[in-house]
Order: sequence, then C-alpha cells, then structure tokens
Amino acid sequence: MRYKLQNTTTEILISEKLPTLANKKMVLIVDEHIEELYKDVINGITEDSPQYIFTAKEKFKTIDEIIKIYSFFIKNNVNRETVVVGIGGGITTDIASFAASTFKRGCKLQLIPTTFLGMIDASIGGKTAINFEGVKNAIGTFYPAEKVFVYPPFLKTLAEDDLRSGWTECLKASLIKDNGLYELLLESKKIITKEIIQKAIAIKIGLCKKDLYDSGERRKLNLGHTFAHVLESVSNYQVNHGDAVAIGIRKAAECSRSKRMLNEIDFLKIIKLLDRYDLPKNIPDELKKRVNEIGNEVIIQDKKAGEKVRIVLFNGFQDIVLHKVDATNEIIDLLVS
Repeated sequence: MRYKLQNTTTEILISEKLPTLANKKMVLIVDEHIEELYKDVINGITEDSPQYIFTAKEKFKTIDEIIKIYSFFIKNNVNRETVVVGIGGGITTDIASFAASTFKRGCKLQLIPTTFLGMIDASIGGKTAINFEGVKNAIGTFYPAEKVFVYPPFLKTLAEDDLRSGWTECLKASLIKDNGLYELLLESKKIITKEIIQKAIAIKIGLCKKDLYDSGERRKLNLGHTFAHVLESVSNYQVNHGDAVAIGIRKAAECSRSKRMLNEIDFLKIIKLLDRYDLPKNIPDELKKRVNEIGNEVIIQDKKAGEKVRIVLFNGFQDIVLHKVDATNEIIDLLVS
C-alpha cells in the first residue's frame, strides 16, 4: 500500500517477514518490552544500529523523555539524513516520530508498529505527539513516515489489554465509513487477518489524504476520543486507551440518539458490534467523582477544542459529523451516567 500526504509518500508493507533495513546511518527507538521479546528479530533487520530503549508508558511520553532522546541523537551524530526507526506500539511510535520531526528540523522516519492499534492507527497518517502537564498529546507535529512495516507475528505475544485497544480502533473505523469492514468484524472469530488490517488502514488513509492537518474530515477519526481523553486523564492512564475509546463510542452513540440524530435501529447496530467484542460499557464507579471534579478542565485543554468543544457524533449509521457543544457539562453528564 502506498499513499501521499502533502509532499511525503508513505509506503506500507504488510509481510510475515521483516526486511533487512540497509542505510548508511540509522538509529532505533525501541519499546523496552519488544526489545526483550524480539531481540534477535530486531538485530536481524539492522546492521548494529544504535538503540534507545524506551519504557513505553504514557507517563514517560513527555518532554523530559524527548530531551533524553535528543541527547542520544547528539551522542550518535544524528543528522537530517539519518533514518530514525520507531519500533513499538502507539506510545513508542508517537514519541519516536515527534523526536524525528523536531530534531534538526526533521530526520528521515520509518516505523515498525508492534501492536494491533499501532498497525492500523498510530503509525498511519503522520500524527506525532507527547503528553504535557497531564494533557494527553498536548504537543505534537504532523510528520508522515516514509515507510511503515507491518509484521503480524508481533501480535502473537500481544497482551490482552493491547489487543482490545486495537480491536476498539478497528471497530471505530468500521463505524465511520462503509468498506465492508463492519460486516467482516461481525463475522470474525476475533482473529486478526491481513484483510482486516488492510481495510482498517484504508479507512484512515482516506480521511487523512483529505485533511492531513486535522481541521475537518480527519476529525471524524476522533469518534469516542473526547470522552476517552477525559477518562484516561482522570485515571492517570490506568484505564487503557482501547477501553476508554470503547466507552466513548458508546457515549457518542447514546448522545446521538438522545439528540434524535440516530434512530434506534442504527443505534443497536453500533451497540451490537461493541458487545460482540465484549468492550466496556461505563466508566468505573470510583472514577465518577474524579470526572465530576476535573473533567471540565480536561475537556477545555483538549488539543482539538476551540471556542466551543467539538465532539464527534453519529448522524446515522456510518455517517459521522462534528458537533459543537456550548457546555462541557453535557459530556461530563454522559460519562458519569
């Protein structure tokens, strides 16, 4: 698969075998867990390239960690012709891409996502980000990778939480646009196939090509995410991204139904898919007080908020619209209901 965003062409290679990456100058930013599990695989695709081992947790996706990566770049004489390779899940590819995009005004970038979510979402479309003062993805750039290598064998050792996060993003894509993915997911026995990966990627690429800088069409990909960012933030990221987005999609559907933008039949089609994959329905009771206390502040700080808060709602089945709300209380009330 190949697509172009602005002046950058990204090539996506889906294969059961990783190629040997040959380049005069290359450095790796590798998820610590992946380095432990797949040391031989990683060593086999590069020629003794320097590696920065990163502990892939949201609490480390920060400016402090970026400074450490910059120091690693300086130590290894990274320049604009150096290829920075990010190997890991979405947290790792986010921070690796941000570092590559900002160091010396931009290095070459290649990504090897190791999670389901990373393969179909985080590594696609050119968004980079780090968290700042508790706000998720508050600082970032748009910087598409030159190549993305999708290697499905990584999924064999994926933790259940990470797997669920990937399924959530995959389901989200199927609810945004019709390309046969929704039906495929209903019929699936929860087995990740190349066809599922390709269709999910295709939906994201289609929206990103129209809107690289996330000012219009691309925002449809944020379905469920305004709700999710509140839940992730108030839980200090103890609620994983997939569960938070699943709850957010359900709340978006409920909100759309209450506004009579979504009829009952289409509402049930959405819920049917979420239930088919046993995704959570509501936020944990112990977090509801926290949502009420600081949820408004989190929403206001959301990077996509302007004068009014924009949330993504359904205007029908696989018909997504951006909807502005005057008061954040409406979002908070839905989350704690």
